[in-house]
Formats: sequence, C-alpha cells, structure tokens
Amino acid sequence: MKVLIAYYHFGETPKVAQRFGKLFLANGINSETVLIEDTKNTPLKKQFKLENKLEISIQKNWDEYDYFIIGSPVTSFSSAPVVNQFLKSLPDLKEKKVILFATGIGLPGNTIKKLTGILSTKNAELIDSEIFSSIFPFDEKKLKEVDAYFERIKDKFKKN
Repeated sequence: MKVLIAYYHFGETPKVAQRFGKLFLANGINSETVLIEDTKNTPLKKQFKLENKLEISIQKNWDEYDYFIIGSPVTSFSSAPVVNQFLKSLPDLKEKKVILFATGIGLPGNTIKKLTGILSTKNAELIDSEIFSSIFPFDEKKLKEVDAYFERIKDKFKKN
C-alpha cells in the first residue's frame, strides 16, 4: 500500500501535509509527499483567471498509489485553482481512496465541496475530509489537531 500526499504551497497547507508525511512514516505506512505546482509557477492571484490553462508539473504513475491525500488552502472561500486543475488532470481513480483537507484563517466557503465535485468525475472513493483553521500560524500546539485527526483516520489505511 502506498499513499500520495499532494498539496499546494500556500499558507499553512505545507505544514499539515508534511505532518501527515511524518505520521505515516511513524506508523509504518509507505507515503510520498509532493508539491502541486503548475509548470509556470503562476502566482495564486493569477491562477483564478487561468485555471483551465494551468499545466500541472507532477507526472507520476498514479497506479502505484492506493490512497491520495490532497490539500488546498482556502482562497477566496474556495480551493486553490492549481489544486482544482491537479484533480482534473488525474486519470480515472477507480478503486482509489481519497482524503481531502484544507487550511485557512476563516470561513472555508465551498473549498471541500468544490474539490469533492471535481473528484466525483474521477470515480475515486472519498473516505474523509477535514478543514484545519486558525488565525495564527500553525505551531506545534495547533499541529496536534492534525495528530488527533490522523488517529481518527489511520485505521482506514489497510496494510497490504
């Protein structure tokens, strides 16, 4: 079994994704953490106008992963356009399981709903989602929420 943790590098999202990576490692679960970027590193503000033209730089053999954890910051009450485009660029994910997470400083808007809608076109099974929110930077105390969330979901990861 292998897990891919994919995230966009804005706000506190990298801290949460990296924490997931450490937790999987500590629990003997094979995982890989990758950054979602477009080939031109388009600034976030410009992504909204160019979403359908963004070319995703990640090229993987998606078949080798059983689980996907995908993280996005909350931007303008929604998910980051590059994360949306990443999901759209994935092949059919039949028999794959997905967890979505978002990070933000306020109201999550339709972030998870937007990602779930795109994911539904990929035939994957959404097994959970979570929003980690704070008006302050995520310190070790705040990251304990990620630890607690992982404890609640870790049994969903079957070892093959």
